[in-house]
Amino acid sequence: MDAPTLPSMTDAELTARLRANLHGFKTHQARGGPLRMRDLPGVRAFALPGPGAPLFQQQVLYTDARALAEALGPLDAWYRELGVPAWRVPVYPGDTAAAAALARAGYRAEDSLPAMAIPLNHPPPQLAPGTTLEHPDTLHEVLQLNALSYGQEHADYFESWRPQLEPSSPLYAVLVRQDGRALAGGVAFEQDGTAGIYLVATHPEARRRGLGALVMQALHADARARGCTVAVLQASALGHGLYQRLGYRDLGAWTSWVRRAG
Repeated sequence: MDAPTLPSMTDAELTARLRANLHGFKTHQARGGPLRMRDLPGVRAFALPGPGAPLFQQQVLYTDARALAEALGPLDAWYRELGVPAWRVPVYPGDTAAAAALARAGYRAEDSLPAMAIPLNHPPPQLAPGTTLEHPDTLHEVLQLNALSYGQEHADYFESWRPQLEPSSPLYAVLVRQDGRALAGGVAFEQDGTAGIYLVATHPEARRRGLGALVMQALHADARARGCTVAVLQASALGHGLYQRLGYRDLGAWTSWVRRAG
């Protein structure tokens, strides 16, 4: 499938939208759960203290390379005080200055996630008999699906974060059932006309049935109805092929630079 056109929007502009949306989503998580947050000029850091906490939750977001370089010392001290053994800084495509500053400070590039975007101009999904689409009042089943999909080592985090999906919340959920069973789900964090797609997961026993695509199409249609024009995300290895088939455009990989306290 050819990717739909994103008129007048460069990869850099779409990357900025994703960065701002991720910033908002992580801040929302920190306000409603165990995630800790530290603000420094031009930098916001997040930490999930405790043994066995996953690296993907120990994350530093920044606005420019100079601000990041100046914050590295205080961030090192903060993560160590919390007992976090490793943390990461996602570096945006082409930001060689940030990569150089991190390398000088002892960080190492370890992995990357593709950033992707799509315009919201799709109709609502068509459901097969026996399949229902819901907008749940809580994230309980969506988070359960994520724990099943991404490994038991993440289950404690998903169990501990239970945000309320209130009318004033920027977070919206979708759940797909077949014969009454919750088999796929995901959420959108909507901010400034952009829908950030997060926590998309399909039950391991129900993959390759097109349920993940139904979740994405429903999130897209709902966000468009609320005035969003673009959806953005970071693709996992499990989801990248699906997003390409739906027409998402690759914006380049965000490289995780990791600092290990040992």
